[in-house]
Amino acid sequence: MTKVTKSKIQVAWSMRKWPKDYIKWRLTTAYPNGWKFALFHPVIFLKDLWKFLSWCQTIDDDIEI
Repeated sequence: MTKVTKSKIQVAWSMRKWPKDYIKWRLTTAYPNGWKFALFHPVIFLKDLWKFLSWCQTIDDDIEI
């Protein structure tokens, strides 16, 4: 059986179902000023988001369904 790896776009698309409170909590725990930091430092935020999506892909590969 071959494993199909989700693309980063597919992973990001699946995150649209996350509750807004959870996203706010994630940003608050990741950055000093939460979403404000992400807004004022978009390059850092995008780099971190890219790394997070890569991590999600790795975790999805490791999970056996």
